[in-house]
Amino acid sequence: MFKDLVSNEKAKKFLQNELKFRREAGTYLFYSVDRELLKKFAKSFAKGLNCSTYEDDFCGVCENCIRIESETHGDLEIIEENGGIKIDQIRELSYKNSINSYEGKSKIYIIRDVEKMRKESGNALLKLIEEPNKGNFFILLSNGLNILPTIKSRSILLNIQAETPEELGVSKFEYDFFLGDSKNIEEYKRTEIIDLKAGASYQEIGKKIKLWLNTGTLLDKAEIYKSIRDFINTKEYLNTVDKIYFVEEIMQSGADRELLKEIINYAVSTIGKNSKNLEKLLELKKMMRSPINMKNFLLIFFSEL
Repeated sequence: MFKDLVSNEKAKKFLQNELKFRREAGTYLFYSVDRELLKKFAKSFAKGLNCSTYEDDFCGVCENCIRIESETHGDLEIIEENGGIKIDQIRELSYKNSINSYEGKSKIYIIRDVEKMRKESGNALLKLIEEPNKGNFFILLSNGLNILPTIKSRSILLNIQAETPEELGVSKFEYDFFLGDSKNIEEYKRTEIIDLKAGASYQEIGKKIKLWLNTGTLLDKAEIYKSIRDFINTKEYLNTVDKIYFVEEIMQSGADRELLKEIINYAVSTIGKNSKNLEKLLELKKMMRSPINMKNFLLIFFSEL
């Protein structure tokens, strides 16, 4: 039920009112800095639209709710792509949008990372959401509102605020270490084996990345974060050769572009207002949207950090 979600009371009330309104179709744009929290709220709303028990909430235990939670429901589709949704995926959605619901209630399309979509994909999506067929609901998820204005204007906007340390049940240090990411924090609380205060040398970041690429565990990802933090804490004492070594280790680790973006984001978020070059770092960060030479970019970025 919505009351079981620990944050965003206004957003929960808004979604319950939307369920009471009983729209026949609709497009929603949920935006937040917490990607996983967005998905949690999107799935909760999808349950509410298809719940067999409640009209303005979801029970979480009926067949529809269980299958939506496990993402096996015939009328739920979650579309995501690391580099942004492709136009062919939108065209496929357009075909599915013309087909009636399999289960007889609402068809839900959750489209993640809308902010990463290229203009042609965005325009194709715009045509699709202008007049959704009866019973079809599009829930667009984005980390901000830097998307096509026409998509925003045709969507019902809902801001999902990041959960606080108190709501997640962790200290501020733990919260900041994971940048407030609810999924990582919940996993961290379950494992109880990660020592966040233990050190890790910036010189070992290449090894840490390779290990995480092999295991995918939060324990090993935390080691990458520790190496970045060590670089930030010692950067004033590092010379140009040390910084080049750090970048070389990252580039030779096998990290893909998405992981490189995450490393940059973690560095910027961690150093925050403590950097005299924060404005320049944020401008550099925007450049990652373009097809740039990543090695040269990292050299410039970590020299300015």
